[in-house]
Amino acid sequence: MFAMSPNTKEIQIWDSKDANPKNWTLKHTLTEHDLVVCGLDWSPVTNQIVSCSHDRNAFVWTLDEKTNTWTPSLVILRINRAALSVKWNSEGTKFAVGSGAKCVPVCHFEENNDWWISKMIKKHKSTVISVDWHPNNQLIATGSSDMKCRVFSAFIPEVDGEMAAGPFTTMQPFGELMAEFDSSNGWVEAVCWSASGQKLAFIGHDASVTVITFDGAGSHSVQVLRTKYLPLMCLIFNSEEQIICAGHDMNPMLFEEKGGSWGLTKMLDEKEQAAAGPKKTGFANSRALFEAKSNQGTSNTTSAASSIKTKHEGAITCITSTGTNKFSTTGLDGRVVLWTF
Repeated sequence: MFAMSPNTKEIQIWDSKDANPKNWTLKHTLTEHDLVVCGLDWSPVTNQIVSCSHDRNAFVWTLDEKTNTWTPSLVILRINRAALSVKWNSEGTKFAVGSGAKCVPVCHFEENNDWWISKMIKKHKSTVISVDWHPNNQLIATGSSDMKCRVFSAFIPEVDGEMAAGPFTTMQPFGELMAEFDSSNGWVEAVCWSASGQKLAFIGHDASVTVITFDGAGSHSVQVLRTKYLPLMCLIFNSEEQIICAGHDMNPMLFEEKGGSWGLTKMLDEKEQAAAGPKKTGFANSRALFEAKSNQGTSNTTSAASSIKTKHEGAITCITSTGTNKFSTTGLDGRVVLWTF
């Protein structure tokens, strides 16, 4: 199954069993939200979907297999600005919401009242754009428009049991700041932990990629990659040594660690290059480059040099792992693309 929101207040759930996406069928449409849905996450453990919206609400959706219907559960977010992103922990027992209220509600289920309640992480100076859970489910990384990536304790005793410090030497109580990184010169659009929890990566609107490597003894190293491309919007770890990023260039990029150093390896949406014409130099070359960029994607041009050659024709805003060496991307062009790497 595949869940998405087409830039509306609706959530669509498609049957994606067929290998050809053209044969996917729409099974459910969820309509509880009042404004645009901007965050979705599906827990493979509990088979529950969590959604958040500009309407400042979040819902946890549970499938009733007898009636084949999705039922929403109430979430007490307690925010006064839009909810922008949401992420389950790996066990499906908690989820975190990034918001325009400069805070992160961390929610867990309270059986006595049959609702999801939130505890607030408030130590941000601006909108929280992205969140991601550490594999130990007790640490959370956040990316904010104040150009910083932070790691907080999200330990809730009644849910987590014993404390686990992950890559740090000691664990702090809920909401305490564990680490802060300010290597980005733009909004931190996305954050991601590796599967081992020993590496943390985040991307900035300045088209930079920062990778933090923890040594397990309380210290860490930071490497910042500043690219020449347009701003990046999303990223995932494909492995401990590989990161895939995507954004306004409409082309996923592969970054790899070799010999302890990270670097850009290739663009994944490669096309065969046409035979090169006579080489231009000086002013002629600069003018040709400018014209190609300014005409790219416009309908009144038919030249091969100015047409869009990537599978996406708009900025890629979401990238999701769909298995070993497999991922999907969605973009502002309304397209979903499945990749095998």
